[in-house]
Parts: sequence; C-alpha cells; structure tokens
Amino acid sequence: MNLALPDVSAEELAALRAQVQSLRSEAERQAREIRELESAVKVERLARERAEAKLKDLLRRLYGPKSEQLSADQLQLLFETLRADEQLRQDAPAATAVAAKQEKKPRKGGGRRAAPEHLPVERVEIDLSEAEKAGLVRIREEITEELDYQPSRFIRRHYVRFVYADPKKQTAPKLPQLPARVIPQASVGVGLLVHLLVSKYTDHIPLYRFEQIAARVGVELSRQKLCRWVEEAALLLRTIHDRLRRRILADGYVQVDETPVKVLDPDRGGHAALAYLWTYLSPLSQAIVFDFDLSRGRGNLREFFAPEWEGVLQSDGYDAYDRFLRERPRIIHAGCMAHLRRYVVEALQAGLKLDIVARLLGDIALLYRIETQAKDQKLSPEERALLRQRESLPILDRLHKQFVVISQTELPKSALGRAATYALNRWQTLTRYAQPGMGHVLIDQNSVERGIRPTKLGAKNWLYIGHPDAGWRSAVIYSITGTCKLLKVNPVDYLTWVLPRLATATSGQTDGLLPHDYAAAVAA
Repeated sequence: MNLALPDVSAEELAALRAQVQSLRSEAERQAREIRELESAVKVERLARERAEAKLKDLLRRLYGPKSEQLSADQLQLLFETLRADEQLRQDAPAATAVAAKQEKKPRKGGGRRAAPEHLPVERVEIDLSEAEKAGLVRIREEITEELDYQPSRFIRRHYVRFVYADPKKQTAPKLPQLPARVIPQASVGVGLLVHLLVSKYTDHIPLYRFEQIAARVGVELSRQKLCRWVEEAALLLRTIHDRLRRRILADGYVQVDETPVKVLDPDRGGHAALAYLWTYLSPLSQAIVFDFDLSRGRGNLREFFAPEWEGVLQSDGYDAYDRFLRERPRIIHAGCMAHLRRYVVEALQAGLKLDIVARLLGDIALLYRIETQAKDQKLSPEERALLRQRESLPILDRLHKQFVVISQTELPKSALGRAATYALNRWQTLTRYAQPGMGHVLIDQNSVERGIRPTKLGAKNWLYIGHPDAGWRSAVIYSITGTCKLLKVNPVDYLTWVLPRLATATSGQTDGLLPHDYAAAVAA
C-alpha cells in the first residue's frame, strides 16, 4: 500500500529544519548547564570535605599528643586556611582538586630490640651429636635470644611446721607459729591477693572473668570467695585511704571532681541506680582519694572538708561546688580553663565566626604555652606566679574584652554566646591561678580528670557495683592504685610490700606505709 506524502513547500521545510536546530541547541545548552551544576556541586563537596578534614586535624592537634599540638601562630594560620576554604565553598569556582603524591615516610619505632635485662633467662643447650663432634674442640658459644611467655602459674604452698614433744610428757607439745596471714583463716597468699586486686582495679578485669581465667588452668575460685577476699583486703587498706585523705587536706590545695557509676539497688528490684565516685587530688603531693556516695549533692564535700579547713579548692562549674563554697567563705575557689576551652571548641565545631573562634583559641593556647614554659624551666611557685603576672594577665585581659564583645553581639544560646556566658560568670575563678600567691595552683583540673579515667575504663567491663554497701571497696582500692600511678610506682610491688605489714600492724603502727613512703624507700 503506497502512502502519498503531503506537498511541503521549500519555505515550510526550512522552517521545520530551523525548529529542529533550535530544539537541538536548547538541549545542548541545558546539558551544558547540568554539567556546570554538577561541577559546582563537586567543587563545593570537595571544599567542604577539605574544611572538615582540617577541622578534625585542628582538634587532634589541639588535644592530641604533645608532639602534634599546634602553637598559637600555627593555630592562627590554620584558621586563616579554614576561612579561605569557607570562601571557596561560597564562590564555588569551577576547578578540580588534584592530590599531590607524597613520599612514604619510614615508620618509626621499627627494628629489633633486646629483651629487658631483669627477666630471668632460661638456658636451652643445643649440641652436636657425639659422632658429629668427634675430634673437635669447643671454641665458643653462639647465643640466639627470643622473648617468650608462660601463662601465670598458681602454686600450692605448704607450711611445714615441726612439732616437738617432751619425752617425759611434763609439757605440752610445741610447734612454731605460722607467718602472719593477710586474711586470717583464708587459704590465699599475698601474691594471689595482689594479682586479684590489680587485675580488677588496674587491668579492669571483672571478677567473673578472673574466675574463668583461673578455671582454664584447673583452679576453681568462686565469685563469692573472690568478693570476700577483695573486701578483706579493702578493710586493711582503709587505713592507707584515711592517711591519704589527711595528706591531701594538709597540702591546702585540692582538685575535686565527681563521676557517675551504676550500682545495683536491692530496694529497686535489682535495677541499677546512679551513684557517684567523688575524687579529691592534691597536685602538690601527687595523691588521689576516691569517695563513694549515692548522692551528687554537696554532702560529700561537707564530710571531706572539715569546717575549719582553709585552702584552695579547684573544680568545674557544677553548682554543688558553688553552694558548698557559699557555706565556707574561707575556702578559695579556682576554676578550670580547660572547661572554658571546651565551650570555645563547641563554637568551632559549629563552623561559624571562625575568625573570632581562632582569636579565642589562639589566646588560650598562649596561656597554656606559658604554663609549659614554667614546667620546662622547673620554676618554683613564686617564680611561676611572677611569670603569670607578667605574661598571662595581659592575655587574660584581652580574652575578657573579647568575651564582653561577644556577649553583646551574639545570641546567648548560640555556641559563642554560651562560651561568653560561662567565661564572664566565672571570670574571677578562671583567672584565680594567675593572681599573686597562686603560683602553686594549676591552670586547669585536668589532673583530677585523668585520675578518674581508670574508673571509667573499668566500668565498661564490670558495668556496675553489686551493692550500695560495696561501693567503698572500689573507692579505697582505686585510691591506692591511682596514687601509685601518680607516683609511677608499680601497684603490684607496693601492695605486695604493704599488705603483710598492715596485717601485723596495730592502729598506732601504720606510719610510713603510704605509697610515697614506699617510693622513697625504693629510691634510697
């Protein structure tokens, strides 16, 4: 079937061709616009990723290892780069990022190291057979060393006492006395008891895991028995805990913090309640004491600090400290610059007003650099106070003016507004460390927060304290192990040294048994 084509004039054909060409041009134009938009989005995404990477690097350098921390000048330079990246994202130029290849740096810390000299040596002799060494003379030894490990060993110790009797039967039989036992009537040696305490409170191994570890080598230790041993050891160590408390108070400068811990409450049908480990640290004596309390109120502060106590108490901005200090006007309150810095970092993470945040963090970094300078030069408290008055006070004045301006220009609930509110409300306590006569006071309370850290690691494993009446045990033993850590004393060595002495001591014979005394005896 043939279809007849309509007659089309030359003019109509030219018009149709022009229409097709116009549609093709429009399609090409729209395709170009799509490609340009995709390119702009890609550039914006790359710029944002670059800025986020630099922000993460900034936080790592601010609070990471000292070898990676930024100076104030580097901090300002990095913020200028971040500002440029922000402008780049707003302008969105059509450009592609090219990553430059970097040479791989050799890894540090590699290579073989000799085993510690204090380890015992097991000698394994490998000799030729008699036939192979026939007619030969030994000229030297070839020694190849390897480091090996043998699982912890449980041993049975038999105290064998010889009994003597009178042949004439005129006196009762005689036998020597047993050595003093750390836990009377308990079949546990001091080595196993120390291993149990350090495993739970330093290595964060819950008792049920300790039970499983012992079972793998054929030793059955019930959790009830392990709990009883821990309690008996804590009863002995309470004397050390009390003496550490008195030593901290005698220094006249105490850092205080508190951390939550879960505890099973029998009154709540087995549900976990929230309790607190109050932490008191003396930077002067390098001593720390934990105190267990079911409340976060100021009652624990009242119990720890006697009514007549005078000195410097350093804390964060928790209102329980403010209420307590209003009751004790003779106590001087020092704030924590690290908490103010965290408020400013929150503003940094919000990503706005980077130039303002850069100036704030740069000045705070300068304050910390002055503290590092004083520490490196081993300045006395008097010399440190003079250095702060000469160099820190002008920076603090500049910071105060910046926070005043921020409080007048930023919304109170914004990140910068919250930082300014915290700073201005607590400016007197935040700058206390730089006042005359305060050279012994630190710029922040990071020391006590580091002391709390082992309890948080432990709580991830043992989850909760089994009963409110058992909380004091953790507080006592954490105080001992925490003080050992501050003094760089091996807790195994100290507990092995002190527990037998406590077992035979009376209340009037416990002088000279603190971790500080053990450290001095070892160093002598």
